[in-house]
Amino acid sequence: MAKEKERVDFLWRYQPLKSTHDGVLMSYIKGNLLLPSREMILQSLRPYWLPLAYLEKENIDPVILGRLFRNAVYALEKHALYLRERGGIEYPPTNIGGMPISKIPFSREVPAGIEEADRSLLYGVESLTPPNHSTRSGLTADDFFELEGGEDFDDSGFA
Repeated sequence: MAKEKERVDFLWRYQPLKSTHDGVLMSYIKGNLLLPSREMILQSLRPYWLPLAYLEKENIDPVILGRLFRNAVYALEKHALYLRERGGIEYPPTNIGGMPISKIPFSREVPAGIEEADRSLLYGVESLTPPNHSTRSGLTADDFFELEGGEDFDDSGFA
């Protein structure tokens, strides 16, 4: 008798206030007529996290792992181009916050002359260092989360 394939049981119930960023996002996903909600969410998660999930697994063929990373980067770049087009953002940008883009360092250290409001343009986060938090490396787990939800997060729906 063939062994049944194992399933991952993942449940998530999230009810943000409609007036928050998360509420607007969840309403958009639920109301989309082109794709089912589950597929919209998974299409977003796969390029962002799937290669890293496989990187942590043992016995992964390096060729397959490389392909996963390349496909993820391609999907993210393609979506970034779509966002630029929809948002009317010039590409490639010539400056951010009045500073020529060629002068912006590759590190997450904020260069002199870049205002707080422009940091999100550089790094995609509201602030490089969350309030009451210091770090030497500049990158923390908190940088992966938007700290602007507005309501307390309840993760009891994760299983």
